[in-house]
Amino acid sequence: MRKWFALALTAALVFSVSAAWAKTIKMGTYQIPLMVVNKDKGVFVELVKAIAKRAGDQLDIIVAPPKRTVGGFASGNLDGFFPCLDVMLKGDAAKSAPIYIKMDYAFTRSDTPKISDLKALEGKTVGITIGYPYAKELLTNKKIKLEQAESDVLNMKKLSKGRIDAFVVEEKTGVKALQESGAANIHYDKGKALSKQEVYFAFQPNADGKALAEKFSKALADMKADGSFGKIMSKAK
Repeated sequence: MRKWFALALTAALVFSVSAAWAKTIKMGTYQIPLMVVNKDKGVFVELVKAIAKRAGDQLDIIVAPPKRTVGGFASGNLDGFFPCLDVMLKGDAAKSAPIYIKMDYAFTRSDTPKISDLKALEGKTVGITIGYPYAKELLTNKKIKLEQAESDVLNMKKLSKGRIDAFVVEEKTGVKALQESGAANIHYDKGKALSKQEVYFAFQPNADGKALAEKFSKALADMKADGSFGKIMSKAK
């Protein structure tokens, strides 16, 4: 009996010490339709919470506009942020294993050809959404006239009315925006992406950040192996 009590007391002490020392990670993010609705809802939010739980860490999720999120990370006010792509970083970062590959597509009006090559956008007015991370090949091509809008839905409406020639956006969010816009004269070349970029969790480039990146990568690998990663990501429809 005494032995059992001693073991129980030891386990309780270990648990209480672990809880007391559990790290709270200030994790920044930004709104993305379906993926990041707010600090409590969204496919990416559900994923990061599941990963943190496995890693034994607590999260303080801070949702802000993309520029403010990236700036907060660069200034050291955030321990990490998600989703991150190389084009968003202003300096070094400790990176987790990729969450997925971001593939952007060109949505065009149905009375014009489908486009699956960045070169085919040259000479055209192309809509992009403020704050989204686009491939450098698109952003730096001076032959493409880029026109920003505040939302994917607004871009779809502009495209439908002929105010832009194409709208470049990630497939799932683009399809959702198309549905919400009510437009019926838009198509895209499914399966033929304009660009591909790795998406990951970014942490500060120091010892703590590197440790977090390793823990998150390990949790990601475990979740992919047991199917829980796929179950969460399948909700991105």
